[in-house]
Amino acid sequence: MWAAWAVAVVSSVALGALLGVLWARLAPRVELIVAGDGKPYPEGFQPEGYMSDDGIAAILCLVAGLVVGAVVVLVMRRGAAGGDRDRAMRWATLIVLPLGAVGAAALWLVGTRIGGFDLVQVVALADAGDPVRAPLRLRMPGVLVLWPAASALVVFAAAVGDWLAGRTRAH
Repeated sequence: MWAAWAVAVVSSVALGALLGVLWARLAPRVELIVAGDGKPYPEGFQPEGYMSDDGIAAILCLVAGLVVGAVVVLVMRRGAAGGDRDRAMRWATLIVLPLGAVGAAALWLVGTRIGGFDLVQVVALADAGDPVRAPLRLRMPGVLVLWPAASALVVFAAAVGDWLAGRTRAH
């Protein structure tokens, strides 16, 4: 049992790390210009650049949550003792939430480590008018909740499907 937990956690962390690398590669960086006062300002008005960082992380979290939720549901159904799917779905719910949290944290940590840097130091070394790219940052940390939420949604849909199938067989 502990070995299965360890495999699940390591797999979730590995998936999160892989998606963190993908996030760092896909997310656009906002171009900043160092002003005369020594502060970086966006070149033009670029809210889409800032939103894209979070949007790509959100999409990756949603997709990962759906995949992890589906895998956990399949594994729990296959291992359900005596066909007790209700108990399997309860366990699946308890499993996907921490796995999603760990995976999303790995995505954030790896992505910001790869795409991040000390902007203050870079700006201090730049002259007025020099372009600087903004580091990768997650401005809406609530995006990370999407992974466990999507996984829980898959478990919920599977449990409702099981319940409906049970009602149909009962009539």
